[in-house]
Amino acid sequence: MSSARALLARVQRLEEAGRAPRSPFEVGWGTLEAWEAEVQAGIDAGSFDPIDMPFIVKAIRKWHADGVWGGLRWVQVRDHPR
Repeated sequence: MSSARALLARVQRLEEAGRAPRSPFEVGWGTLEAWEAEVQAGIDAGSFDPIDMPFIVKAIRKWHADGVWGGLRWVQVRDHPR
């Protein structure tokens, strides 16, 4: 019985190691959509450029969908002020 538990524990560790890491936007804002809503509020308030920022959001949305965060070890999101 203990060998079966050990095998299950090993399988669980292997599965967890194979999962893609969460993106910095999920870590900092909970979801990419929450980040996008905050960016849109910044655009509406005049804090972000209304011409350039939508292109940046589109690029980040694609990076997020493609899961490029797994290869980036240097990405770190600091505590986001809410």
